[in-house]
Amino acid sequence: MYHSISTVDGPNEIYALPKSDYLHHVALLTERKEVDASRPVELVSDFPTGISITFDDGYADTLTVASGALVENKLPFTVFVTVANITSGNPKYLKKNQLIELSNLPGATIGSHGFSHCKLGDLSESGTLDELKNSKDWLEQAISKPVLTMSYPHGSYNANTLRIVAEVGYQYAATSRWGFYEVGTRPHEIPRIDVWGRDNRRTLEQKLAGKWNLVASMA
Repeated sequence: MYHSISTVDGPNEIYALPKSDYLHHVALLTERKEVDASRPVELVSDFPTGISITFDDGYADTLTVASGALVENKLPFTVFVTVANITSGNPKYLKKNQLIELSNLPGATIGSHGFSHCKLGDLSESGTLDELKNSKDWLEQAISKPVLTMSYPHGSYNANTLRIVAEVGYQYAATSRWGFYEVGTRPHEIPRIDVWGRDNRRTLEQKLAGKWNLVASMA
């Protein structure tokens, strides 16, 4: 789970990864993909495989900085977009035309990150329905493609949220809960590995190997 690929000082630094470190990440992910592809089928179960790359919020640098290396290395990725960020006019987020451009890149999938980035678990049923349906409708009209995935803003959801997510038509939903997708993982409660602003290649390697799982569970 990435957010911004940029250099930021201050309280948001944890979710801004410098481009130099990001490119090292892409190199590692590309190597992992190539190794996985070369393994005999009967040995795949003995080797960690299947990495999904996601970005939350809809930062402009997802298009201008992050996407190029992913497309070049044929690494699929999903961008979970908050509609209010797109319509805000804030230059750090994608503009509508940039969102459309991003959606047309090879390997790119656009998903929802709520309409206004509020905590879905704190909303009424009608409020949750509005957030999820309005976001899906707006994005689908903007990019002219179905939007079937989402991630929970702030990682907030509850049993009602899960029911409404399915009713609205999202097939998969990503949480902010730390972990790996395993047999038995519910499609609307997919865990992810959080990438932080000071994560170099070695740190990402450790996280992919599960060496940070205990630390994350204690956070």
